[in-house]
Amino acid sequence: MRILHAKTPVFAAAAVLLVSLTGCAGIADTASSAASSAASQVADGAKKELIKTVCSPIKDGTINAGDLKVLNSMVDAVRNGGLPKEIVSALDDVAAAGDNVPADAQARLVTACDNALNS
Repeated sequence: MRILHAKTPVFAAAAVLLVSLTGCAGIADTASSAASSAASQVADGAKKELIKTVCSPIKDGTINAGDLKVLNSMVDAVRNGGLPKEIVSALDDVAAAGDNVPADAQARLVTACDNALNS
C-alpha cells in the first residue's frame, strides 16, 4: 500500500503538469490569434488610409496638373499596397495618359475611389 501512496503524488503532479501544458498551449493559440487579428486590422487600416490619400486629389471629380503630379507619385505605392485592382488599373490609365487625361479615365478613377471608400 505504501507504494501506491508514494505514486499518487507523482500521478497528481503529472496531471497538474498536463493540465498546465494544455492551458499554456491554449493561451499561446489565443495570443497568436489575437496578434494575427491585430496585424490584419492594422493592414486594413493602412490600405484604407492609402485609398484616402490616392482619392483625395480627385474628390471633386476632376484632375488638374497638381492632382496629376500627386497621383503619378503614388503609382508604385498603389501597385504594391494591395489596393483593389479597380483603383490600380484606373490610376495606371490616368498616369499613362500624361497631361491630357481622358474624361473616361478620370471617371473610372473617381468611381473606383467611391467604391473602395464606401465598402
